[in-house]
Parts: sequence; C-alpha cells; structure tokens
Amino acid sequence: MKRRTKPRTQTKLKVPLGIRTNSNARCSQFKSAATVEREVQDGLRRRRNFLMSLPTQTRGALSGIATSSGASPDDDIGLSGSTYDVDLVDMADGQEISHEGGEFSDAVKCTLEFAAQSKRGSRRHGKGAQERRQRLKMMYAHWDSQMERLVDTYLEWKHGSRDLAPMEEDEHEFHVSVIGTFERNICLAIHQRIEEPANVALIRRGLLGCSPVEPSVAIELRTLELYHRLRRRHPQLSIQAMTRALCDIHDVNYRTCYRDQFSIAFDAYLCILRRIHSKVNQALGRGTKDWRAQNMCPCCTYELEDEIPLSPKILVSHDGNNSSKRVAGVGSADERQFHSSYFLSREQVDRFKDEVQHRQSNHDVDQPYEDDEHKAETDENLASCLRWKSSGPDHKKTALDIYETTGIFASACRHGFIIKVCEMVRSGELAKYPLAITDALLDLYGQDIGVGYDVGCTFSKIVQDSPLLGTKAHDARITFCVNAFHGYAHNRLCQVQHHPMYLNGFGLEDLETMERVFSASNAVSRTIRYATQYHWTQALDLHFQQWDDDKYRELSNFLMNNYIQAQGLINEYTCAVDSLSSSLGLTEHDFERWVDEERQFLMDLKEEPRKWERTSDAFKHVSSADGINYTKDARQTLHLEARRRAALDGLIVRMRTVEDLEQALGIRERWTQDSSEYQSALERMQTHNFRRALDRLQQLVVQRLLELAKANMAGTGYKLRVHIGKAIKARSKAITSALNEYNDLAPLMTPPAPCLEWNDIVHYGLLSEFELLKHSHSQQDILCKPWTVPGNREVAAKYFKLKRAYEELQRLNVEIRRLRTFIYDEDTFLAAHVERLGLIDSTLAREVEELRMRRRRINSVHIARLDAIEAIPGFSGSPGHGIRQGSGTPSTGVILTHVDAAHEDEDEESDDIAADDAWNEDMTHLADVLEGIALD
Repeated sequence: MKRRTKPRTQTKLKVPLGIRTNSNARCSQFKSAATVEREVQDGLRRRRNFLMSLPTQTRGALSGIATSSGASPDDDIGLSGSTYDVDLVDMADGQEISHEGGEFSDAVKCTLEFAAQSKRGSRRHGKGAQERRQRLKMMYAHWDSQMERLVDTYLEWKHGSRDLAPMEEDEHEFHVSVIGTFERNICLAIHQRIEEPANVALIRRGLLGCSPVEPSVAIELRTLELYHRLRRRHPQLSIQAMTRALCDIHDVNYRTCYRDQFSIAFDAYLCILRRIHSKVNQALGRGTKDWRAQNMCPCCTYELEDEIPLSPKILVSHDGNNSSKRVAGVGSADERQFHSSYFLSREQVDRFKDEVQHRQSNHDVDQPYEDDEHKAETDENLASCLRWKSSGPDHKKTALDIYETTGIFASACRHGFIIKVCEMVRSGELAKYPLAITDALLDLYGQDIGVGYDVGCTFSKIVQDSPLLGTKAHDARITFCVNAFHGYAHNRLCQVQHHPMYLNGFGLEDLETMERVFSASNAVSRTIRYATQYHWTQALDLHFQQWDDDKYRELSNFLMNNYIQAQGLINEYTCAVDSLSSSLGLTEHDFERWVDEERQFLMDLKEEPRKWERTSDAFKHVSSADGINYTKDARQTLHLEARRRAALDGLIVRMRTVEDLEQALGIRERWTQDSSEYQSALERMQTHNFRRALDRLQQLVVQRLLELAKANMAGTGYKLRVHIGKAIKARSKAITSALNEYNDLAPLMTPPAPCLEWNDIVHYGLLSEFELLKHSHSQQDILCKPWTVPGNREVAAKYFKLKRAYEELQRLNVEIRRLRTFIYDEDTFLAAHVERLGLIDSTLAREVEELRMRRRRINSVHIARLDAIEAIPGFSGSPGHGIRQGSGTPSTGVILTHVDAAHEDEDEESDDIAADDAWNEDMTHLADVLEGIALD
C-alpha cells in the first residue's frame, strides 16, 4: 500500500512565546510592527498600574532597580520631587540600612511576591488563607488541650524509669516513622492507652509527634533538645538548616514538608519547656509577672542590710536597634500571641505615642521656645549638640513600608542582664519607645536610677516635659546621661553636663551595654525576618534567655576585671594628681569649679543673656520713634487730619510699648538720649550681629580645638578616629559658615575689626594661638581662665578619672558582697524546696534539684573568683556574706567547694574572658585618650 504523505508546507521561523499571537498553538504568521508596539505599550501600561498600586517607598526601590539595570527612569509613577534618585545602597532618604542588612533584597522579594499574588487573584488567595488559618487554629487548640498531660509525662520520662512496660490488653497500637539524630525508623509500634492522646504515648518512648491528634511522624526528644541547645548558642541555625542536615545524615532527599513537621514538633517542645519553667517558678514562689526583671541581676537587685547606699542605686542603659525586622503580611494565618517576660505589649508602648507632639518640627533645634525662657537657656541647647537620628523629630523617623516590625528597643543593667524590650512598629526610633521603657524602669526599681542613652541629653528634656512621666520621673530622681563612647561625639557643652565622667556616682561604667547586646542579637535577625509574630518573639525570647544565662556565668569575671581596672587607675593617677596639684597650688574644689566655669562659658556663648535679647528685640521695633519730629509733622498735617490722627495713634502705641519694656527691664527712671543706659543699649544694638557672629565662631573654634586634640593623640584606634573625624567634619562646615558671617560684619565695626582667613583658623593648635579670643571686640577673654591652660586641664582630667575610680570601687565592694550572699541564700532556698517538693511531687522536686545543681556548678566558679578578689592587696570591701534586706536572718547556705573550680571551665571561657579583658583594656585606653584634653 502506498503511504500517504502530508502536503509540504512552507517552513516558518520559530518565534519566542513572548511575541506569538497564540502561545498554545504553532505560530502561523508573524506579528506586524504595529501589533508588537501595541502590546509593548499595553505591557508598560499594566506595569505602571501595578507600580501605582504599591506604596511610594516600594515604587522608589523598584525604580532604582530598573535604573541600575540600564532602563530609563520611571517619571510617571509619582516619584517627582522625592528622594529616590540616589544610589541603591541608600534605598531611600531616611531609610537606614541595619547592621544585619538585607533590606534591599527584602524589598525586591516582597514586591515580586505581591505581583505574583495579584496575578493569581485576591479572591482565590483570600479563600486559601482563610482555610489555612482555620486549620492552624484547630491544630494549636488540640496542642493546648493536651499540654498539661504532655508536661507531666515529659517530667516522668526525664526523671523516671525509661523501661518499656509490656503491652496490656486494653491498649491500642499505632505506628509512626521516627526521626533521630543518627537513626531513622520507618515503622515503630507505639502502645497507646485508652483515652490517652497519641503524643502522651510518644513522649513515654522519648518521642514527640509532628501532629497533635494522629501523628504519623515523630522526632526524638533528644534531637529536639540538641537543636534547642544549638539554636540558643547559634541563633543563625535555622530549622531548615537542621532539617537538611538530618536528611544528609539519613541519606534522604530534602522536602519542604520535613521543615514544617520539624517546626511543629519544635514549637510543641518549646511550649513544654516553658510550661515546666513556669511550673517550677510557681512552686518556688516566683510566678509573678515582674519577678524576673526585679531579680534578674544579684549585683543590682539583691540589696543587703547595713550596706553603703549607692546613688544611683542601679545603672542601666537603653537603646534601639533596627536589625530585628519582620516583614509585614507574612504568617498572618498564625494568630497566636507569644507572651514573654522580656517584652512590653504594644498597648503599653502606645500610651506614650502622643507625649511628643512634633515639637521639634515646629521649632528649630537651635532656637528657644518662647514660652519657657529658662528651658531655652539650658537644656534646649543640648538638643543641637549632635543631630543623632534618634534625637530628630519623631514624624521624620520613618521605616521601609514592607516591614511591620522595624526593630527593637531594649534596656539592660550594667552587667548585661536584659530588663525590658519592646518592638518598634512601622517607624524609626520614636520617643514613645524609650518613654515606655523608662516608665517600666520606674515601676520596677523605684528611685535613684541612672540611665545611659546615646541621646540622653535630649531625652531627659522629653521626659521632663512628658505629661504622663514628668512628675513620676522627677519624684524618682532619675538621672539621664549620654553613653561614654557616644558622648565624645556630642559637643563640649553636652559633655560637661551629661557625660558620666562628670556625674557623681557613675564610676567607670561606660553604659555601652546595649551595643554588646545588639551585636549578639543581630545573629537572630536573618532567621526571623520572614517569621510570624509568634515565632519572631519566641526566637528573641530564647536568645535573651541564653544571653542572661551567659551574663550570670560571667558575673564574677566582670567584677574581678573592673576591680583590677579601678585599682590600676588609682595607683597610676594618685601620685600624678597629688604632685601636680601641690606644684600648681590646686585643690579638689578648683577642679570642680573649673567645670562649672567652662559650662557657664559655653552656655553664655550659646545664648545671649535674656535681658539683652529682650532689649534688642524691643529696640528693633521702637527705635524708629526717635526720628519723629512732632513740630514738622504738625505743620505738614494741618490739612491732613487723618494722617495726624494716625501719627497720634502710633505715638500712643509706641508709648505703651516703651512702658511695657520699662516694666519688663525694671527701669525706674525713663531713659533719655543722654542716659548712660540708653547709650550702652544703643551701642550694643549697633554691634549686636557682630558680637553674635564672633561668639558663634569663638565657640565652634574652641570645640574644634578640643576635638582635634582628642583625635590626634597617640594610640587612638581607627574606629574612634573615624567617629571623631565625622564630628570634626561637621564642625568644620559650621565654622566656615560662621567665618563668612563674621567677615561680612567686621569692616562695619568702629574701629573695623580684622578679617580672618580659613587657613588661619584651621591650623590653630592651641588656644593661645587664636588671636581672635584676645580681640577687644569679644565679650570675654578666656585665656586668663585657669581651666584653659593645657597643664591644668590634664590634671583635671586625671582628677575626675581618679574620682570615678574610687566610686567604682565603692560600687564593686557592694556588688561583690551581694553576689556572695545571693549564692549562699539561693542554695539554701533551693535545697529547702527540693525537700518540700519531694513529699508532694517527686518529678518536680527532681527538676528543682537539677536547677540547683546547675547553679552550684556555676556558683563554684563565682566563689573562687570572689575569694581571689578579696585576696587582692588593697581590697577595701567587707569579706564574707551579709543579710538580705527584709530576710531578718543571716545566710546559712552550704559552703560550696571550689577546688579547681576556677579552672574547670577555663578552656571554654578563655575566648569570652579574653574578649572581656580586651574590651576593658580598650575602654580604659579610650577613656584616657578622650577624657584627657591636654592641647600641648
């Protein structure tokens, strides 16, 4: 039979799917140029409509991506006049990139997901999300209903016998696949009793299911505990990484469902551990909401009878961090709320959302408020010492809109224990966050709290003006200061008022604790960026628990290092201060007086005396009255009665103004043109602008000289030089502006004042080289002041360093005795409860005994170090332990043996101790460099 063949057709060129008329069929004809152009324009129009549906900041980020790839910029999507015409690294104006990074990729990912979601259709997506929300809600409800039985069974498995009992007749048998660390069982038979949840039966076998009702897969409790410990020590180890590692060990291909199963089991396991922890605290009488925060640090909170009172009684620091972000909209199906003793609720924070009514937006930070002259003369000047982002106007602190949680604001004591944390929601570091934390501090610790904050100078005024917190903070005598390192970037006026070096009772504490806290918490950030609200809080809570455990373990090492540091400074500076003081004829009173004089000098240059300012303003308005010739006006207005009445009205207004001015200035006799007071005021008016320009230039040059002295001293590290260099750069710009203003006014003076060149000022190295300060046109000559002499300033810096070192020793003596007393009391307390609970609940008694033995292991190291501190030559504290306030009886704890205890963990702690020693050494040297302001 002859085979039939298809008629031969003309061969056509294959066209990519993107330009075919029908992508599901073969291309039968080419598109015309008009068709292609029409489809391109249609695609661009759809793209524009999609971009217009996005928030402004996201549109800006996408426009930057297109521009960086070579595309033409989007000029028709509402970006004209905005701040998106910048490098991609900057993201957008005001959007700060965190230390952890990833904001740019998050913006791109969220945009692509939003586009894909829009393409699928919102109705279909909404229905799927609702179904998932219902499934998760039912699953978590099943877990909660059996959690108490899971906790009891877990304690029995952990502290009881693990022998398998024979199967009884009324038991049910089911099979599960078991995942262990190194072993995997495809089918394991589990015996389940009547009316017993499946997971209770699994826990008796050391397993936990991945489903609350009918689990088909179970994970060994030892594997979950391994990941729990790994996650606490290395927060970047995600569940996906752990699941992939288990798949590699078991030679199984990874699937996404394995991660979900492990996550469900791990959540249930953490919930069991939290219930056990809560149960132990209830048994020990520590179940109140604020017990952890009120007793977190023995050295800060374990007050003793007959001890020297400390003021401030506790030193804390707080700050914000923008690395711990959480993308908005992810995990919305999970409606659970995680309750943590560390976190303040959003409701607690929002109580203070209206405390700052955009005050800084209506007033320039360099200008005083008209309704409070005293405020303008003092603390308002501090707001302009440095324009930190956290001290800027609240309404300008925005955040990239793809994030719901934009970071955290936290506080910790000087030993590093976390006190309270709150999440920053869709904003930058607003004032409501530190206000809420400060309110919590006052509720927890009462009076005499010392708080370090990088913008403590500005924040102290915010607290003072707060309707909700002002009176409360004033009555509690709370003190705010700037952190030691951040303080050196503030101007000198701020330093002499708010730097801890010049505040009594702060010792050698730098209050930079939060920088170390955030350096560690940044490791958690990347694993929680796309987490649900529940998992975001759970991960940070887990991290802070481990952080506090580590801080307790390092507590005695902290005390020892600080004690050695304080004694070293005393031994080094005592002889130098005494010899220089005797040779120069100086006393301690002189050093204190110099600081007051320097503060007053800088404040006088910052703001004119209010009396002269009021006089100047009044003269600007009423001086024109002196030019009125009433006789001439009367002749010229004989036929202009209306103008005469107007002049008379003007005279009456001016007379009333003069009367008000005389009353405000306290003038008893009216000035005439021959009055000396009038001549003095008129002369001052003529030189008003010149004096203000000269004073501004003088202030900036003095501050620049001091900063240059700090930056150029030998031994200053790179990061410190960069930090100070930025402040010098900003100061140099201000000097240029002030210099131009001065040179414009100098020739107008009588006699003319000399003009100055930038090269003359920029090379000045000593105050004595600055001839401007000697000129007769200046308000005051500071070269005659003793505090401007380099040698005197060097002695003063060592004096204040020495004074703070003695305060540090006094505080350490109190804290050492508190820690020793706490160790003895805690051991006695736990031993008594172990004995009591042994008669009631044996498994719970074993859990408390485990806690006691863990504490004894750590406390043995503390005892050895405390003994070593008391053996240091020159130890000035009280040896032994004391009596806690309110207890009424001395401690009778068991003496802990510490033979070789100080060395049992030496290898494990070597890195931490080395890091602490290096940090303390660096900070000691840093303080010597920055606080010594000798200019020779």
